[in-house]
Amino acid sequence: MTEQQQWEKEELDNGEDLKNLLYKYFQYWPWFVLGVILSVVSAFIYLRYSTEVYSTQAKIKVLDESTDGGLDLSGLSGATSMFNLSKVNLENEIQIVKSRRMFEKVVKVLDLNTVYLSNATFKSSLYYNQEMPVKINWIAVDSTSQEPEPLIEFKATGENSFSLQEEILGSLEAKYGDTLAYGDYRLSIEKNPLYVAPKEPTGDTNFLFKYVSTANAIINLSESITVEPVGDKSHVLTTSMQGSNIKRNEAILNELIKQFNQDGIEDKRLVSKRTQEFVEDRLVFLVQDLDTVEREMVTYKNEKDLIDVEANATQLFGKEAEAEKKRFEMQTQLAVTQDFQSVLKTQDDLELLPANIGIKDASVNQLTGEYNQLILERDRLLVSATPENPAVLGLNQELSRLQKNINASVKAYLQSLQITLSSLEQQESFSSGKLGGLPQIEKEVRSITRQREIKERLYLFLLQKREEAALSYAITAPTIKVVDFAYTSPFPVSPKKKIVVLAALLIGLLIPFGILYVLFLLDTKVNSKSEIQKKIPSLSVVGEIPQLPKGSKSVIEANDRSVLAEAFRILRTNLNYFKSPKHLEGKAQVVFVTSTTKGEGKTFVAMNLANTLASAKKKTLLVGSDLRNPQVHTYINMDKNHKGVSSFLYNPSVNFEELLIKNKFGFDNLDVILSGSIPPNPAELLLNQRFEEFLEEAKSKYDYVIVDTAPTILVTDTLLISQYADATMYMVRAGYTDVKLLKHIEELQKQNKLKNMGIVLNGVKENGAYGYNYGYGYGYSEDVKRVPLWKFWAR
Repeated sequence: MTEQQQWEKEELDNGEDLKNLLYKYFQYWPWFVLGVILSVVSAFIYLRYSTEVYSTQAKIKVLDESTDGGLDLSGLSGATSMFNLSKVNLENEIQIVKSRRMFEKVVKVLDLNTVYLSNATFKSSLYYNQEMPVKINWIAVDSTSQEPEPLIEFKATGENSFSLQEEILGSLEAKYGDTLAYGDYRLSIEKNPLYVAPKEPTGDTNFLFKYVSTANAIINLSESITVEPVGDKSHVLTTSMQGSNIKRNEAILNELIKQFNQDGIEDKRLVSKRTQEFVEDRLVFLVQDLDTVEREMVTYKNEKDLIDVEANATQLFGKEAEAEKKRFEMQTQLAVTQDFQSVLKTQDDLELLPANIGIKDASVNQLTGEYNQLILERDRLLVSATPENPAVLGLNQELSRLQKNINASVKAYLQSLQITLSSLEQQESFSSGKLGGLPQIEKEVRSITRQREIKERLYLFLLQKREEAALSYAITAPTIKVVDFAYTSPFPVSPKKKIVVLAALLIGLLIPFGILYVLFLLDTKVNSKSEIQKKIPSLSVVGEIPQLPKGSKSVIEANDRSVLAEAFRILRTNLNYFKSPKHLEGKAQVVFVTSTTKGEGKTFVAMNLANTLASAKKKTLLVGSDLRNPQVHTYINMDKNHKGVSSFLYNPSVNFEELLIKNKFGFDNLDVILSGSIPPNPAELLLNQRFEEFLEEAKSKYDYVIVDTAPTILVTDTLLISQYADATMYMVRAGYTDVKLLKHIEELQKQNKLKNMGIVLNGVKENGAYGYNYGYGYGYSEDVKRVPLWKFWAR
């Protein structure tokens, strides 16, 4: 055989194996149909009574915090720091959004401590609190004794009355507004003034509710809400949650966004609030100073009997106006800077500093802004981190460095102001010297006036800064921009109907397939002719005997046209290929019928093979040679101890003719010889020369001698007499003989222990994957039914 032919043969065998495998499963198609029906029905029941879960999403953009939140509304344009504070840290923002503090605010605002459910037997729906006809106020709850939290049934029993029912807590009748003690709960129930009753009754006057502790409500929200950035380079966050009530989902997400935005606004307001407090504290002292100066002016004028300063005083001092103006500015800067320095010395560490209060030194203003930005960043980190966090410790170090730089810058600026002020005073003194001719009184008046003007300017300046701080506090910009408020897809995310139905179909097919696969895997019996041909290719299957239906005849009669009779006629025909050698021609053909173990149907086949031969006008003898477990007598209703082969073997006085039993199966040309009484030494008897004599005499009188022998694997009887056989029909029973026993049959054939062996497969089912389906229904059998169209594998 060429390589190409070998390849084609393997491909053909593989195709046949696959086809046989498919047919093997197709015969159990009702199992698959039933599995699919049950699975699909279960899927529809699941879909009918399972709660639909919807996905709700909202999108927000976190705005870039490029300002320090102080009084300068234009911000620190172009200012940067080593931490690049102009960038948004989305990881920090996500932790803030999902913080317990945010969830606790949402729970309190939306009253999520109360859960309302429909009073349904199978499919319970979750209600939205704001749409319920009543509002439940929990006054006191012993949460330690409420695990798990019981479901309480509410029923409206009248216009102003209701009842509560719970299996353990019992029942309670009450009126709206009453304070109730119900188990470990103290609560009151009142009507919801915002509730609008629907036109059609919905059954919401009868529902279930339960108390959920704030801790559990926060845990539920944290598990159901996810916050994720849209992309690596985006400042947009997507918040989403899944739940069965769409309005409740949307209300929770919208409220969470609102609380997150308000929290960011409050952070920005801290600097403005701190500045406003500083200005108000300074105004208290300035009012006192102004009052003191005014009193001094009044006292001086009363003492000097003065009404007004001379009209020409301004002209006398005109030359020093410019110097005075600069000196006033320096004194103002000096006073503001000294106040700022005192704040630096007196306030606690890690607190916000007043920003942009009038100090004209750019270095001080820039360092103050950076310091406030780091304080805010540190406060935000502490929301989701501990003080020992490396990032917090790094900020502490940077704040300490900035504080030292601010102190140094303020000190340097004060020294600069002192030097400048000293220079201006010298210039003014030089100019004043030229006015030495003016009366001393005018000089004193001018001195008091200058002090009053300084206080007034500082007072007006601080009033302006206080208004700016109040305005900044009132119009603080939001920290986020809502890209999309909460919206819900109209299609539920669970259960997914198409996936559930598809999974049900697959499961309905896989479960029967799995069961059949396990059954086939555990099935170690021979079931088909092909299995025998694969395991023992050197032996031929000369006949297939169908499995008899219950109640059918087991013995073939004359002119029998049943499927069983046709099978044995085929076996009779195949015996022609086991003819005796030429020197035995003219004598009967001796056919041994044996098996591996008992119960494989050798007696049944031997008997019906003899009947089939007899129906063909062949003179036939059926011999029961299984001396240990005889069975032929059961088919002819005779005593098993009747004279037989054992009698002939151990008693020389018994002749052949005495053993013959005639006309037991309705055939004149068919005789039967039973096994006889069971001897204690059957093997020794069979070795007796008389058994050969027995067969020789039988061969001389009959055309066929059918010998029912003992099983080969249990006893050695058959192997002792195997040389007397012209052909050996070896029985294998479908669904009964173990596949491992085929190895024993192959060894018998290879060692030539049995002559002219042929396999007869007994008990083949009439249809199915292993069926007896070779078309005996074409007019040869009276009881053959046509195979239905849907049994295509058996046609």
